[in-house]
Amino acid sequence: MTRAFPLTARGVARLQTLTDTAASLFLDQGYGAVSLDMLIARAGGSRRNIYQHFGGKEGLFIEVVTRLCEEQGQPLRDLDIEGDEIGEALTAFGHKVLEIVLQPRTLALHRLMIAEGQRFPALSQAILRSGHEAGVKTLAEWLRNRRCILRAELTPEVLAEQFVSLLITGPQLRALVGRESLPLSSAEIARLVRETVSAFLHGALKGGKSPDA
Repeated sequence: MTRAFPLTARGVARLQTLTDTAASLFLDQGYGAVSLDMLIARAGGSRRNIYQHFGGKEGLFIEVVTRLCEEQGQPLRDLDIEGDEIGEALTAFGHKVLEIVLQPRTLALHRLMIAEGQRFPALSQAILRSGHEAGVKTLAEWLRNRRCILRAELTPEVLAEQFVSLLITGPQLRALVGRESLPLSSAEIARLVRETVSAFLHGALKGGKSPDA
């Protein structure tokens, strides 16, 4: 943001309306389809104000996506995995992560990352860091304190990456292409998490003990 002067309370409110409206438009229609005239018609203001505060459409887009990254990452930063039993902890973590990644706003942000990745590579990296990588980091930190029960040749980071990928890849891809009916029911989320935890902890070979056993 290029603003270098204080705003009145009314000015702050108008700027908030502008960025909220821009976020909705960019998430819904993408960067190229949104014009400043369209944004002004929805939120008010003027081109002069947009250029004064953001330097133009590109600066506004960067501001909006940066804010969306902060919003996406906050629930993961706040996530506290409770309990010492690994199955219970992974189940609680899995429930929360699926709830976050399957939210319509989160899915729209990922579609935007895919569509605009070449034009704004730094923003795409920021979206990745605030979402997937934040979840992996949270789980890896929890696993690091349980190294005594984990395979020595696999680092907490590798295990966390494998669990998160196993958990979210299928449901997220189906949701992104419209094959997943959202929102998922609590029973469906519980099933996905239960199957992921079982496969992660006990593998696919016969004789693997189920966490429910």
